[in-house]
Amino acid sequence: MIFRIYKDLKILFLFIFIALPVEGQFRFDKDFKLKNKEVVAVYDRFAKLPQLKGSSYGIIVKDGSTGQNLIHYNEELNLIPASNMKLLTSMNGLKNLGAGFTFKTKILVSGPIKDGVLKGSLWIEGAGDPTIYSPDKEKFSGGFFKKLIQILKNSGIQKIEGQLYAKEINNPYSGIRSDWSWSDVGNYYGAGIYPLNINENQYALFLSATRRGKDAKIIKRDSLSDVEITNEEVVTDGPNTPDLAYIYWKPGSANARIAGSLPQDSNLQKVKGALQNPEKVFFKVLMVQLSKAGIVLEGKQFELEPLKEIGFVESPLLKEIVKEVNLLSNNLMTESIAFALAKREDKLDESGWTQLARFANQINCPQGFYLADGSGLSPSNRISPEGFCKALFWARKQSFYTDLMASLPVSGTSGTMRNFCKSAMAKGKIQAKSGTLTRTLCYSGYVKAKRGDLVFSIMINSYSGNFKAMKSELEKIMESLVEIK
Repeated sequence: MIFRIYKDLKILFLFIFIALPVEGQFRFDKDFKLKNKEVVAVYDRFAKLPQLKGSSYGIIVKDGSTGQNLIHYNEELNLIPASNMKLLTSMNGLKNLGAGFTFKTKILVSGPIKDGVLKGSLWIEGAGDPTIYSPDKEKFSGGFFKKLIQILKNSGIQKIEGQLYAKEINNPYSGIRSDWSWSDVGNYYGAGIYPLNINENQYALFLSATRRGKDAKIIKRDSLSDVEITNEEVVTDGPNTPDLAYIYWKPGSANARIAGSLPQDSNLQKVKGALQNPEKVFFKVLMVQLSKAGIVLEGKQFELEPLKEIGFVESPLLKEIVKEVNLLSNNLMTESIAFALAKREDKLDESGWTQLARFANQINCPQGFYLADGSGLSPSNRISPEGFCKALFWARKQSFYTDLMASLPVSGTSGTMRNFCKSAMAKGKIQAKSGTLTRTLCYSGYVKAKRGDLVFSIMINSYSGNFKAMKSELEKIMESLVEIK
């Protein structure tokens, strides 16, 4: 009798052990496994990759109509999302600001306008517009300064006796995020967001790197550069090596240094940095444009009088900015949306920035998330694949869904997916946002499969080995999604 009980318990424990998923083993819907043996084999192979040993990763694939889980593993594990964060910020902006939202930069005067003369100063009140460019660097064809000059002329201003000022606004989100890496904030992709921005808060250095093994040297620099490079430590590498030159700048300091390597090339090579003081550069450009328009700026001091708005310049529509955010993974433009969402009372707390956490709760995101910025540049961000899938599934029922889809890269066709999943089987059938940081690789989005529409999120942190090799393996399992029946 005792032996029989022991034997039965042994069998029971054996069944329990078999039923539990082992490390790296995906869970599939029962009917799914019967219909999709080839897809299951691809995922089983992926789970055994040596690059995943010691990593943290989660994957979930849902039926786009019913929300049924088809493939899942560690789907509620909160992971570093990298630029997948841009999906949430885009949805947040489209939902809570509206696809037709615009950033309005107000033009104000202090003092009366008499006989073409402003007897006071000109004030600019920025609202975080990320689409302001100098006339020689237009990207959205917005013609910001042309419109500003026209506002002045419409008000009869031909001379400004006073000075140029920026009106302070109370936005808690402006500047550089506190936990962005020091190695990022000196470079163009790590530029901070401010009430007044210009040229995506970037400048360019042009270096000569013609002799392998020799130092590369700065030959010229962007006319708008506001950074003093005090140390150059860039060497010339082989002709087919990657560009590994980075600018290091500590916020608040006056100097920066450039270090790393550049590939050997007979032409000058561009390295882009982040402006230290975009507001100062903005007014530098404005002064030039005033002069070109024949508007005299005298620069006298005046007692401050009440400000009067004489007009404003609008940015392109938010839905157009969101295209730039997702197609090209533009950090500054994403942060501008987070800037616009911020309220005076918002702050950084145990869930990250409260204006971002509000949206996570709005879509019922699984708890444990931490949203430190809008763009995903912060390594402190944490969210789960289930959180992304809930957001993507929710978005399908929202009025902004068409605008969101217009912004997402298409496999083998556009944006950051142009050269990814471009096989005949997968080209044009996956729309997803990519996310990449050091040893982090993520994709979340939509698939048009044989079964119908799918929603998915794949997030990998701390993989080992070569980035290109890991990305190639990820491409295989993403392409297999198209074959799901």
